[in-house]
Amino acid sequence: MENELAIALIGAGSALTGAVIGGTAAVVAASKTARSAYLGSLDSIRRTAQREVYAELLKASHSYEAATGAVLESAGFQLDGPFSEQEALPRQHSSSERSAFRRAISSAADLEPVAAAARQVELEGPSRVAAAARNVRAAAQLLSTTLNSIEDGFEDRFADADGGLRPAMSADLPREHFELLKSAISTFAETARKHLNHR
Repeated sequence: MENELAIALIGAGSALTGAVIGGTAAVVAASKTARSAYLGSLDSIRRTAQREVYAELLKASHSYEAATGAVLESAGFQLDGPFSEQEALPRQHSSSERSAFRRAISSAADLEPVAAAARQVELEGPSRVAAAARNVRAAAQLLSTTLNSIEDGFEDRFADADGGLRPAMSADLPREHFELLKSAISTFAETARKHLNHR
């Protein structure tokens, strides 16, 4: 009887140990599965939020690109026009046309939507996408500053070798800064696409 009791106690102990180990393993596995499901849904929500702010920056920057691109010719007229008069060339645009050019340039150079959208991207991250967004904002700021300072270019003229007055700002500068903006937007779009498609 002692042997039977010992066998029964050993069997009961083994069964209890097996149940504890099996139960612990089941709880750990269930916890991992729940954690994975929870983190997966958080990742999905985060990517959706990122996609939305990335799209907003692209929308704002493309609108800014279109608006500033539409006034590049006007900016060129503003920079070249006064000097045509000095050189006794026929006047190209009336003062009312030039005033309309100035208003259009000033209106197009409003970069606040781009700056606000870029700040949102910086919050959502990750760092490489945030850096690309900062580059878009910086390029938009540079173009805005250039367009808004066209009038200052007339006040800061300098004499060239022939004794004629030339603007302190090159007539090509607005277009160069516009091309920098386009490049920054393209780089941002590519960086954001790579991030969103990476798993």
